[in-house]
Order: sequence, then C-alpha cells, then structure tokens
Amino acid sequence: STETDVIPVTMHPLVFTYLVRYEFSHGVEYVSLARGALSGMAQAVWLNSGHTSDEAATVLYDCTVEDFGTQALVRSFGIPGFPNERKYGLNLEVRLKNGKIKSFDFDVTDQVAAQPQGGVIVVKGIEISDEEGTEGGSGFDVDVEDWGDYEDIELPL
Repeated sequence: STETDVIPVTMHPLVFTYLVRYEFSHGVEYVSLARGALSGMAQAVWLNSGHTSDEAATVLYDCTVEDFGTQALVRSFGIPGFPNERKYGLNLEVRLKNGKIKSFDFDVTDQVAAQPQGGVIVVKGIEISDEEGTEGGSGFDVDVEDWGDYEDIELPL
C-alpha cells in the first residue's frame, strides 16, 4: 500500500534523572575527586510499555566537588518492577588531596522508593577529620633502605 498508516503513540520518558547530593559537615576542603554508585536500580526497560525489568543493577557515576560536598546527576531507568520492597544503597568514594581514598555507604531505600522515576537523593553529615585530611599520603616510605650504588647506563641513540 502507498498510503501512510497512522499509529497513535504516547511519548513518555524512559530514562530518569536523580540529583544525588552528598553534604559534608566537615572536611570537604580535603576532597579532590569523588565518584559514587547507586545500587538496586532497574537493569532494563521495555520500550513498548515503559515497564522496568525485575533485575537490579548498580549505576556508577562521577561527582563534582562543591562548597557543600559533592553531587552528581545520575541517569537511570528508575526502580525495578515498581512497586517493590527492594533495598537501595548509595556509595561515595573520595580521593583526598593527600592521596588517600575514603569510602562511605548509605541506605537510601526510603528516598528512592518515594521517587521511583527520578528525584533528589540527599545524604548529610559526612565528615573527614582534620587528621585524615592532613596526614601524609604521598606514598613515600621513610623507612626505605639505601638506594644502592650509583650506576651510569648509556643509552644508544
């Protein structure tokens, strides 16, 4: 047939955005890099219906460092098999300016269950002590023995 078929389609989003905020009560000045993970999110979505699969996945993302702490815009299919009684976890891993890595874990089940298709997730009260933030972490071991004898090595050009 050369005639066009008209199929009624309702457009709706299948990928949702969560704003994840990690608010520090102390020590954000020691953070140089941050990344996070949100576990328990839908692994897949059916394009024809918009329903999510029952399988869960962990969404990994990079964070930006702000005055209050860190934050990220996280894209996800939402929660699997809504409604459900699944647990949702949030992880934050920070690299301090002294080279040390510190990890924090949070249960955000109530926040995610209340916002199955995007929203704002906030965790507060994260602390990095002054001792952790200022102690040496360059990787240099002061107990290293003698480096050995000086040796000239000629490189052919």
